[in-house]
Amino acid sequence: MSLLRLLGVALLCVLATSASAQNGRRGTPKLDLSIDAPEAGAVVGDPGGLAFVAGRALAHYGDFQTFDIVFVIDISDSTSAPSGADIDGDGVVGQRRGAGIPIFSVFGRMLALASTDRGDNILAAEIAAVETMMSQLDPRTTRVGIVTFSGDPDPFTPDAETWLPLTSDYGRAHRQLREILDTGPYGRTNMVSGVNLGTIELLGTESAYSERREGAKRIMIFLTDGTPTLPLDGAPNQNARMAIQKAKKAARMGVRIDTYAIGPDALSQPVVAVEMAHVTQGVFTPVRHPKDLIAVFEEANFADIAELRIRNATTKKPASYKIMNADGSFSALVPMKPGMNTLEVYARATDGTERTQRVVVKYVEGAGTPALDPRLIAQRNRLLENQLMELKQRRLDIETERDEDVREDLRAEIAKERAAAEERAREMRRELELEVER
Repeated sequence: MSLLRLLGVALLCVLATSASAQNGRRGTPKLDLSIDAPEAGAVVGDPGGLAFVAGRALAHYGDFQTFDIVFVIDISDSTSAPSGADIDGDGVVGQRRGAGIPIFSVFGRMLALASTDRGDNILAAEIAAVETMMSQLDPRTTRVGIVTFSGDPDPFTPDAETWLPLTSDYGRAHRQLREILDTGPYGRTNMVSGVNLGTIELLGTESAYSERREGAKRIMIFLTDGTPTLPLDGAPNQNARMAIQKAKKAARMGVRIDTYAIGPDALSQPVVAVEMAHVTQGVFTPVRHPKDLIAVFEEANFADIAELRIRNATTKKPASYKIMNADGSFSALVPMKPGMNTLEVYARATDGTERTQRVVVKYVEGAGTPALDPRLIAQRNRLLENQLMELKQRRLDIETERDEDVREDLRAEIAKERAAAEERAREMRRELELEVER
């Protein structure tokens, strides 16, 4: 066989192997399902006849079993506007400071639009939403980082800043979020810088503060309440194109971007948020009312799990309380009967792949809960808090934002807003002359 022919055969083999790897990555994902607690044969006896169950359900391609998440947060002047909710829990809902007052300057406009309670503004809602998601993540498998963006017309000053390199120290992350809130909103909106710096941190390049972690699934959570007004002053179309191009570049590096367009201004021209998610195979989520952002983040999921069911297979009773976290970790309180019980967890991935795991344990009243690590203790406490909250609601007959009816209305509103925003984005693509790769 000639050397040329040998080289040709070798090249075909390489291409076939590469194509196979790509098909495997984009085809059927691997569905991992595990029960971390309780262990098989354990004796449990939580008060109220319940057993605490925790584990992990994750559909992933290749070897993705860890997550690196960078929260990219809009801190521009417009985020000083009220969110419409009592975010800081002081019993007072911030209002527009200058309602009914004539506005004679840009500064005056921003001052008039600002919330009377800084703890209730849009930035506070963004920070609270990020903290909500972080409370659901597992630091053993998920690192988090924080980038903010705003901007000014000066090309020599940075418009995005890394507040926290990727880390498993969630306590440090919470402190940095508090500091961002204390610093407060300022400047204009340079989405290009935000996407660029978020990508740099996720990739761990030489200019990044973060260290690269091989095999991690890289996700950017991008929050904005506006449209790109920079880096080019007075050139919104060019700014939009540049932001989308940065997202395309991030996609080629394996970065997924989930975008959240917050409030009416962001949804009036949503093409950038829509396209950044589309080109990176991320999820675009419209949030018409900033006060809903926390509830939306509670239901975020990038583990590609469409359905999770937890029950006692012996008694056929489902979990009384269940939490499915964004990174695929889950926990639940399951009703038990005296003696042997089979706990069952079923998961279905977004592609239809299914798995079931079971563990047999013995319930003895008063036996208590087997020893748990601090992360699982926090999850159990959260479930017990949910149980207590529900009992109080039943006694007082109070409807809250956590009621399923309210959540269902919110899901329907998001679906409606998403369809409307994507339709507007399609119209804007023609104006921007975008050729979007699907």
